[in-house]
Amino acid sequence: MKKMNRRTTLKLGASAALFAPAIIGRAPVASAQDAFKDESLIVVSWSGNHELNFREAVIKPFNEKYGTKAETVGGWDQMVAQIVAAPADNPPFDLTIADEYTTAAGLAEKLFLETDRSKIKGLDTVFPWFDELRGEAKKFGVPFGGGSLWMLTAKSTGFKPDSWKTFWDEKLRGKTTMDAAAFYWDLCIPALLSDKLPGIGEVFQKPADMEPLFLELEKLKMAKWYKDGAELSNLMLQDEAQVAMMYSSDAYGFMKDHGGDFDAAIPNEGTASYTNWFMKVRGTKHGDLSDLFMSYLLEKETQQAFLNVATDFMARSDLEAPAHWPNYPKSNDDMKRMFNLFSLDGWTTFGPNWDVLDARMKETITRTTQG
Repeated sequence: MKKMNRRTTLKLGASAALFAPAIIGRAPVASAQDAFKDESLIVVSWSGNHELNFREAVIKPFNEKYGTKAETVGGWDQMVAQIVAAPADNPPFDLTIADEYTTAAGLAEKLFLETDRSKIKGLDTVFPWFDELRGEAKKFGVPFGGGSLWMLTAKSTGFKPDSWKTFWDEKLRGKTTMDAAAFYWDLCIPALLSDKLPGIGEVFQKPADMEPLFLELEKLKMAKWYKDGAELSNLMLQDEAQVAMMYSSDAYGFMKDHGGDFDAAIPNEGTASYTNWFMKVRGTKHGDLSDLFMSYLLEKETQQAFLNVATDFMARSDLEAPAHWPNYPKSNDDMKRMFNLFSLDGWTTFGPNWDVLDARMKETITRTTQG
């Protein structure tokens, strides 16, 4: 069997639409307290801080409420390959988190089951923004929330994280950092600042038409391009870098520990984002419990509990802004203004050009790194 990886699955595209049969639940959600006692469920969440927060804020109270043995394991870009490698009737997990990339790859391989939305409570409270760019894929899974790019600045600089333009300020030359691995997010920053196309539209062009984005990044002089969150933290704490692009999944934890010396926020121009949907995997032996869990993910208490320990945005529109995020989005207009989705259609365009763009980004990294 051909081994799948991030690069090959990107090229599968996002056009596949499935019509798998929904599984009829054996117990209504309202009477499920004892129906699933001691039943196991394996749920994949994003590795790192997201997994830790998900285990405490979501998995633990779910087991306490229903007497189940649900557990979460961390994943990143390997979930599709793991499902493909396993027998069709014995998947390695029952539910998986999926951004637009994972959704596109999984649907192309027909790995996810269609969701019977009539079974899922709370969908009427979800920001319409989540469905608006989802197309046929909205038939699969439920939206839990999403992540985005945040800007991090050292207070000693006097700069606030209120504009992406700050990266290009001469006073900070040689003191900035971005992600060396997931380069597509780096390209979103000059796209947000450009007036050529709305939002991050310039990222979804042919490679030749994206050249201005690379040239704009090459005006920077980086302290270093970080390879992971740990390296980013070290660069900032050691004052090698003073301004950074940071993922929302890491921002809360970093600010909780080091907020006295740093500021973090979504800049005024808005940001690039992805959504977190939870998808039921084909072949699962725990389809009914999976439906219950998906409903639980949309309960207000569940959503609020996760938001209180995160800087990811959530699906429900009726949550209270946490103390660490006073300007949390409250309306669908806020969602549209703040978050520019790296959409399924975007991956359809970007994915086939991965090799060319990856090679071009390596040139940019070399040209902008000190020393």
